[in-house]
Amino acid sequence: MELTHEQRLEFLKSYNDLRNILQTLWECQDLWMSDLRKLEDLQSTMHRILKFVPQTDDDGRSMHYSDWVLAGEKEIEDA
Repeated sequence: MELTHEQRLEFLKSYNDLRNILQTLWECQDLWMSDLRKLEDLQSTMHRILKFVPQTDDDGRSMHYSDWVLAGEKEIEDA
C-alpha cells in the first residue's frame, strides 16, 4: 500500500496531536475535551485511509464492538 504525500501529512498532524495529548496526560493527569475530538479525528483518518472496517456476523451485520479488520477480511484470528 502506498500513501500519498497528502495522506502522510494527515498522519504527521495526527501523530503530533497524539504526542501532545499524551504529554498533557503525563504532565497534568488530565484530558481536555478537545483532545478527545483529536483522538476521534485520528481514528477516522486511520479508518478512511487504511480501510479499516468492522467485522460482520454470520448474517452480515456489522459488529462495531469487535476489533476491526482490513477491508476484504471477515475476521481476525485471536492472538
